[in-house]
Amino acid sequence: MNRMTELSAHGQSCWMDDLTRRMITSGELAQRVEQGLRGITSNPAIFEKAMAEGTDYDSDIARAAAAGHSTQEIYEDLITTDVRNACDILRPVYDQSVGADGFVSLEVSPHLAHATQASIDEARRLWALVDRPNLFIKIPGTAAGVPAIEQLLFEGININITLLFSIAGYEAVADAYMRALERRLDAGQPIASVASVASFFLSRIDVLVDELLQHRTVPDAGAGDGFNPEQLLGRAANANAKLAYQRFKRTLASDRWKALADKGARVQRMLWASTSTKNPVYHDLMYVEPLIGPFTVNTMPKKTIAALLDHGMIKETVEHGIDEAKEVMADLERAGVKFDQVTAQLENEGVEKFIRPFDSLMRQLAAKRDQHLEPVDLQSLEDMARKLRHLVIRMTTEAGSGHPTSCMSCADLLAALFFHEMRWDPSDPTAPNVDKFVLSKGHAAPILWAALYEAGAIAEDPMSLRRIDSTLEGHPTPLNPWVQVATGSLGQGLSAANGMAAANRLDKIDARIYCLLGDGECSEGSVWEAAQFAALNGLSNLVAIVDVNGLGQSGPAPYHHDTGVLARRFAAFGWRTLEVDGHNMASIVGALHSAREGGPTAIIARTVKGKGVSVLEGASGWHGKPLDFEHMQAALAELGDTGIGLRVESRRSGQYSPAQAPATSRRIKVQYRPGEQVATRQAYGKALEKLGALMPDIVALDGDVVNSTGAEGFAKKFPERFFQSFIAEQNMVGTALGLAASGKVPYAATFACFLTRAYDFIRMAQYSRPRHLVLCGSHAGVSIGEDGPSQMGLEDIAMFRALIDSIVLYPSDAVSAERLTEAAAHAEGIVYIRTTRPKTAVIYPNDEDFPIGGSKTLHSSNEDRLTIVAAGITLHEALAAHDSLERKGIRTRIIDAYSVKPIDKETLTAAARETARVLVVEDHAVDGGLADAVSAAVGSAAAVHRLGIVKLPRSGKKEELLDRHSISRRSIEQKALEIAD
Repeated sequence: MNRMTELSAHGQSCWMDDLTRRMITSGELAQRVEQGLRGITSNPAIFEKAMAEGTDYDSDIARAAAAGHSTQEIYEDLITTDVRNACDILRPVYDQSVGADGFVSLEVSPHLAHATQASIDEARRLWALVDRPNLFIKIPGTAAGVPAIEQLLFEGININITLLFSIAGYEAVADAYMRALERRLDAGQPIASVASVASFFLSRIDVLVDELLQHRTVPDAGAGDGFNPEQLLGRAANANAKLAYQRFKRTLASDRWKALADKGARVQRMLWASTSTKNPVYHDLMYVEPLIGPFTVNTMPKKTIAALLDHGMIKETVEHGIDEAKEVMADLERAGVKFDQVTAQLENEGVEKFIRPFDSLMRQLAAKRDQHLEPVDLQSLEDMARKLRHLVIRMTTEAGSGHPTSCMSCADLLAALFFHEMRWDPSDPTAPNVDKFVLSKGHAAPILWAALYEAGAIAEDPMSLRRIDSTLEGHPTPLNPWVQVATGSLGQGLSAANGMAAANRLDKIDARIYCLLGDGECSEGSVWEAAQFAALNGLSNLVAIVDVNGLGQSGPAPYHHDTGVLARRFAAFGWRTLEVDGHNMASIVGALHSAREGGPTAIIARTVKGKGVSVLEGASGWHGKPLDFEHMQAALAELGDTGIGLRVESRRSGQYSPAQAPATSRRIKVQYRPGEQVATRQAYGKALEKLGALMPDIVALDGDVVNSTGAEGFAKKFPERFFQSFIAEQNMVGTALGLAASGKVPYAATFACFLTRAYDFIRMAQYSRPRHLVLCGSHAGVSIGEDGPSQMGLEDIAMFRALIDSIVLYPSDAVSAERLTEAAAHAEGIVYIRTTRPKTAVIYPNDEDFPIGGSKTLHSSNEDRLTIVAAGITLHEALAAHDSLERKGIRTRIIDAYSVKPIDKETLTAAARETARVLVVEDHAVDGGLADAVSAAVGSAAAVHRLGIVKLPRSGKKEELLDRHSISRRSIEQKALEIAD
């Protein structure tokens, strides 16, 4: 007698949680039945794995596809065929036990867990399709499931009730079972043939409870009252099960049950499910040996059955330690673990854990079905992925640097994209009406270059990777024409993809934007800023693909290979999510096909870093390391030379006709009265609105401060071209860059201080070489007043000056603000416009020109003893100081350096030579701002004195703050007198 039959002798049946066609056709299931197996359950995760790794179902799928069957119909045909055949193999057990055992379980769609009538309808259909008396239909014991369970049992359909975690949940389904039998008796129907089991889940309880207990354990704590939550680790599930069994016994002892039993009712047995040990520290049979007893079933995976047969201790134990079980549950409450909350959470998560493999299975089936309707040569795509890995290894070894393992994990994904799914033209990198690809995990650049090379899009030698004369840089930049935006600083690609998708929608281009991210970079908050924006803006043609290879640079990624974490996050933001095996080509192709249905869609692909080379697969310590020549030779030999060559046909996403710009003057009309008080931030908004009417390619973005930055008018007049970015400045700048890369002229505005948060995006934007990208920072300097230092932009000029080839503009009145906003639309590259909060007097005529690189000399004479250079708010203070100084007989030259970069070197140098002294006044940190720009311009022509912010500011009135920081008219006058003496 083996241990499975020993279990039967103690009243417990051993079932297996595993059913595949291979088990049926190979005779394995029949052998296990002879060994003592008493039942089996189907499992979507096992079914999915069997379909992915074998061909057992392919011929049936092909026939069904040819017959026009839907994916759902194919699924039901395949699963019911397997279940029917399994029922026939187990039928002798059913007959010999007179209907007590020999069951096969089949679940309804987990999507119906909260839909009573839909569960009833599907259960009826599956019951009829299988047409076997030893079938169990699995229905979860949710609130919506309980009435479905009762109705189906009343109709004589056997039910395996799943997802039970609590004793209250058991009581509800036990009551439903008895009500169903009582209704059958009332209707004159027999009850002896109706069977049910109540499936209590175990290991999942300990996984969650252990985590909660560890949160409540104080390391190295003293003895205290002697209670230590660690003592409860791994004990909750069995304690709960033992107490549930006691409740089960009370049911059997009730008069209500005895009345049903007298009329032939079968016991609704307790079934222990989820019995594999998740924690390797725990005993491998911890959910088997303590729970043996009459009227029970233990559903085990193969590994647990093997352990049982090898070393299981078989004796009746389920009623042992009841007092101890009660103490465990009481101590959990004492530790602050609310068990009712635990079970509620597990029920919700349990439904999701069923849904995920089920959905993945259906996608895989859809892909295989579509392959027969719309043939896809999966083998060729797999061979191309292998070739890409081969080429990447050679490239990085030749370069002596690079990230081959990060490329190898995503090779299957790129092969499917570039050689099957994407509609693109390898001969035209500038084509607008094509699908586009953004490599957010920029360190995987070699795989992009390899794919472009193999597709015939580039002729440049891949072995030139990372050379100074090559466009195949270590991380992608637009030096290569196939790259729209530079990436490599992680977490930025999805924002740029947002902008590109938004531009497509504006241009009515029905093309998709694909963005490949790494799992490590999903720790960046900017990724979730981008995810929020995409969902809120309904960017249905955006597809994010996350390469979950489980490894970062220095160790494991935060969630290892748990794709569910990222899937839940994307779903929480409103994305469609698809979890796939990133090395199963059918699954990848199926997911990409599904992504055509609209989104935004996130494909979360579980991959292996270094895939294809055994020494590299899943190995730490290889990030950013090329193979030496010897290891390269071994790796290439292991990969093999596929010799594959796939032609990529030119495909477009439809016709595209660029919008014709209106034939009108591009000069805006400016109308202000001299001396009129207007804030430059408001003038910026007025100019933007006027430009919007003249230039259809202008778009505006704002960080939830539209009524402060002045962009409110544009938003109201051109809502389709305005993108509210909310308090997510990184994504705002990244999206603006994507819009710029797609031919738009974006103006993105927020407070100047908040742009510091997006500075890495701004820094990276310069390497994307956007034709037009305008950023506006309002509320600059201490002059904003009472809001205080957190709102004062004091570093922004330094930030933007540090960019190569940037333009920095700082208007001082409404006229210059409008004219400079207008000039920015025609300037190439990154332009920064700095505006102020307070109103300032209009000092320029409406038709004044403000060329970039220029300045305005407002006061000048041959007797000038000092040049005062200012911009923005301090220009008005300088003008007031000039008048006061003049009354004291000191002549000063006043220059408005509205173009901080490029600065008017000629005018400033001449003034420095003529006056011998220069004083720069700025509402900005004294380092890196206007004074530094002036000093660099005038060189040794004159001494440059500075007034700027040199100490930490605080709240106060504007005038008080200007005085406190020595940039007021009085401070300027005092400094001028000091210098002039």
